[in-house]
Amino acid sequence: MAYVALYRKFRPDTFEEVKGQEHIVTTLKNQIKHDRIGHAYLFCGTRGTGKTSVAKLLAKAVNCEHPVDGSPCGTCDSCRKIASGAAMNVLEIDAASNNGVDNIRQINEGVQYAPTDGKYMVYIIDEVHMLSSGAFNAMLKTLEEPPSYVIFILATTESHKVPVTIRSRCQRYDFRRIEYQTISDRMQDLLERENVPATKEALDYIARAADGSMRDALSILDECVSYHLGEELTLDRVLSTIGAVDTEIYEQLTRKIAEDDPVAVMELIHDVIWKGMDLTRFTDDYLWFLRNLLFLVLSPGLGSQLDLTTDKIKEMEELGKLFSKETLQRHLNVMQELAQEIRGSSTKRVTLEMGMIRLMRPETGVDLESVLGRLERLEKRAEQAEAEVVRLTEMTEKLKSLPPSVNVQPAAGNAEQASEQAEADALSAEEKRAKIKLLLPEEKVEAVMELSKQWNSKILHSLSMEEMKYAKNYRLVVDETPLADFWLDFGQNTTLRKIFDSDGHLNRLSEEVEELTGQKFKFRLGSDTDSKNDGTKLFLDELNMVFDNIEVC
Repeated sequence: MAYVALYRKFRPDTFEEVKGQEHIVTTLKNQIKHDRIGHAYLFCGTRGTGKTSVAKLLAKAVNCEHPVDGSPCGTCDSCRKIASGAAMNVLEIDAASNNGVDNIRQINEGVQYAPTDGKYMVYIIDEVHMLSSGAFNAMLKTLEEPPSYVIFILATTESHKVPVTIRSRCQRYDFRRIEYQTISDRMQDLLERENVPATKEALDYIARAADGSMRDALSILDECVSYHLGEELTLDRVLSTIGAVDTEIYEQLTRKIAEDDPVAVMELIHDVIWKGMDLTRFTDDYLWFLRNLLFLVLSPGLGSQLDLTTDKIKEMEELGKLFSKETLQRHLNVMQELAQEIRGSSTKRVTLEMGMIRLMRPETGVDLESVLGRLERLEKRAEQAEAEVVRLTEMTEKLKSLPPSVNVQPAAGNAEQASEQAEADALSAEEKRAKIKLLLPEEKVEAVMELSKQWNSKILHSLSMEEMKYAKNYRLVVDETPLADFWLDFGQNTTLRKIFDSDGHLNRLSEEVEELTGQKFKFRLGSDTDSKNDGTKLFLDELNMVFDNIEVC
């Protein structure tokens, strides 16, 4: 037997299997149970929402010999014939290809004859808005007063194109877009029947990509299952099959736009292209992403109506704090224009890149929104500069308030070292400098002194305020014996030492000292407790932003 697509194979057989249209199903079932069947119905709604399926179910139900709670039984001769397409009393007509007056005249002539099978003659006219004006006019009289055994079911995706004279003669039912969770649950049920494993993330993504259409979702699912036949259907496999990207890339793109990083933005677009993503679809999806972001910024309570998970809502709320409402509105307008431009562009990549530049550089535009965008960028830069001044001021005050560094004491029980330390403490600054001169030439001492200033400045600027409070015992020291030890003291704080070491400071420090002194030193990280305490040390007495008060002890 030839393969049957999932949306055809699992077309609803009863009203209970129709998903997402409970308001319509309940009304039709009540009409059938209480024998209040209308003579003309107009089913309106977007593609894949169940219009044709419900029309066929209604045709089966009104002709069913043994209906069950308003639904067709599916076992009687009438139900089986209609399901197989062999019933003579149910005619399905495509108005897109049968839209002339002659086609409607054939219907008008056919309604004069009662059905040979079943109770009702049912005409299902799909895409009825495609009928010509003459065809609509020819249909008016028959549609208004058909024989008692005739039912018309008109289906359309564009109800506004149906003349008012036709709409007024029908009971109108509007089919809603189906919620993504309902579509996901339906696909999970069908895959269990097919014995195909799939992750919830994969099905949720397909459901969202279907945009409220059950048929679109099943078609995408069919494609993905066929591509990865015999394997579990995961989100990555779905993305690779339909040429899509995860929403995470939209978050990254938005963050880089907020950081004003055009290089990173172009790299992300390059990655998207090489992954095979259609740029038109990428633009449309990013437009929807910005729309959801704007709604969350305007009102966080709207998160439950955006088909987003709780975790995703929190992530997007944090992302929205990087933009003002006016900026997001401008971005949305730019993306709407870009979505139209890219459809007719022969160089889609260039068009997309220029659109991204317009997002980051409002000065490229001349309209009022662009001018406001420029002003906002200037205000943001001014705020950043002001914040930096405040940060530096706070850091300076913090450093001034730190207590003086505690001098390193020799290990207990070592009388000889204790004596040397006491003697060193009694020396004046000039005597201490003279003592070091005996060990190193003057230019090398000055080089080491200058190096200590530079590296203290580098290190302190790399520390946060939280880390700064642990650095009060920090010293740049040179062991007198042997001269090969030149190390940094972070006191008892091992975290700071790891941070310093992981950034590669030691290697760069080694290279600079060797260049300045002409001597290769051996470096290590230490603290007061693991100090060798065996000689005179050169260190910073206090931490401050100027580093002028350097003492030798």
